[in-house]
Amino acid sequence: MPGVSDILIQFAVGVVPLGVAYLAFRSATDANKKTQQTALLQAERQAEIERSKVDAEAFVRAKTIYEDALSQMEKQMERLQSHSAQLSTDLANEQSTSTAMRDHVRTLQAQIRALERTVIALRAQLVAAGLSPVPVSETTGPHTLGRRTDDAR
Repeated sequence: MPGVSDILIQFAVGVVPLGVAYLAFRSATDANKKTQQTALLQAERQAEIERSKVDAEAFVRAKTIYEDALSQMEKQMERLQSHSAQLSTDLANEQSTSTAMRDHVRTLQAQIRALERTVIALRAQLVAAGLSPVPVSETTGPHTLGRRTDDAR
């Protein structure tokens, strides 16, 4: 029968591979955890990179939209300034024409007053000469312009 020392030696020889197996298992488990953590960190980094790419693309799109809107607003502003300048020119022309027409009306009014004085003087001369002047209503009444009728010839 084997002795206690043989059993202890066999037990020691059997425990060493178990210890090595346990250490190998433990190392493999630690390595697996580290690999998973590394993979998780890499996945997070990749996700962050993808988010950054999406953010960058969104920024580029927003920038393009903003620049297009700004360009359109600048063009609209130029059109408005051009239109405003044209309106200012038109207004100045209208004011000039209005002033000229007012002056012309004043001149015509002065001529009418002079003609009225002349008519009054001629009436007075006709009355002094013993002639009857045309009634006032016939000199001011509605007069038709245009073609003469047979009565007017």
